[in-house]
Amino acid sequence: RRAGRLLPADQPAEAVFKGHREAVTCVRAHPIFGFVASGSDDTMVKVWDVESGQLHRTLKGHTKAVTHVDFNPRGDLLASSSSDLTIKLWSIQTFACVKTLAGHDHTVSCVAFLPSGDQLVSCSRDQTIKVWDVGTGYCNRTLSAHSEWVRAIAVSPDGAMLASAGNDQVVMVWSLASGEVTQELREHEHFVQALAFSPKALALSTATGKEAEEGAGAAAVEGSEIVLLASAGRDSVVCLWNPVAGSLLFVVRDHANWVNDLCFHPTAKYLMSASGIPCL
Repeated sequence: RRAGRLLPADQPAEAVFKGHREAVTCVRAHPIFGFVASGSDDTMVKVWDVESGQLHRTLKGHTKAVTHVDFNPRGDLLASSSSDLTIKLWSIQTFACVKTLAGHDHTVSCVAFLPSGDQLVSCSRDQTIKVWDVGTGYCNRTLSAHSEWVRAIAVSPDGAMLASAGNDQVVMVWSLASGEVTQELREHEHFVQALAFSPKALALSTATGKEAEEGAGAAAVEGSEIVLLASAGRDSVVCLWNPVAGSLLFVVRDHANWVNDLCFHPTAKYLMSASGIPCL
């Protein structure tokens, strides 16, 4: 959606966080407290106080660009991934690095905690996805199905499904219980670099056609509650899927440039997409 549909075009920023020396690559809000973590090409992770806008702590440990950050559901751990091939786990109490997870053979693109908080999933340019035990730091499982760089992952709110995507243009849905691919979703025509599950199930009509353009909606055949999966990438297209059935529900072609990130509102009523132009 265009930014002006949600906020006034001249809405000023409430806070601007300045401190990174190179491009900021990622940001995540703490699930409980009023601060956010950011990662950068400058190899640093920074933790900021949202109310004051002040830098709270700088976390040093990575030797190359930080690609992604994620808080665990309890908010006592922060995970960061990097081009240095590692994942680091940071204590929010002490801001010390408590574990370094090593096993990928190339840039680690993304990390995501499972809702239980006891496992962490990562993906990499080495074409694999790894599931880690947070307590021990060991890799429990390596998932291999993609033929190229895996750029994005997302975990369903119940922790049952994992979605992954990347340079092979295929969105794969996995069962985390079995480690098997349950759906291969094909619609994108360029690298897929953003994925998001809706935070809760929604009542949505089933789409019967291959594609439903914006404004047309999905054909009302049979109502059911499903968790939605959104995907986007360098083809400037946002796709909305039923990840269980493997059906495409909706396609949005509003963006004129790459779509870099996706985020559902907590109510699941809105989906935000960020592009390489100054609007959402």
